[in-house]
Amino acid sequence: MELITAYDQMVQSARVNDGRGFYQAILDFAASGIAATKNPVLLQLIDGIMPNLRRLQYVAIALKADALEESTRYFKIIIDALETRDPEKGVAAIEAYIEAEQSFAIAALKNSPLAGYIG
Repeated sequence: MELITAYDQMVQSARVNDGRGFYQAILDFAASGIAATKNPVLLQLIDGIMPNLRRLQYVAIALKADALEESTRYFKIIIDALETRDPEKGVAAIEAYIEAEQSFAIAALKNSPLAGYIG
């Protein structure tokens, strides 16, 4: 399963504080999950918001490179949800992850020299 390979890479990257590897593993994980749906409407919807999600993800990872392992727990929950066929659990983990990353990135940026550029 490609998701597991991406998750394993994510965990390994987190262990060595490799932000770029972690970022790529998250993108691979997301791409594998989205492709697995074989839902053209979902693919089109995600394609439209993916640039914003990538930017958000990049900022969050860059600002917390020393705490990447903490983020892997969401992806483990997603894999567990798929294995146990529990879509609600998987969706909840995805939503929680996105919200946590968004909150972290916004808070970090508000406390940075870039704060004047944030609306």
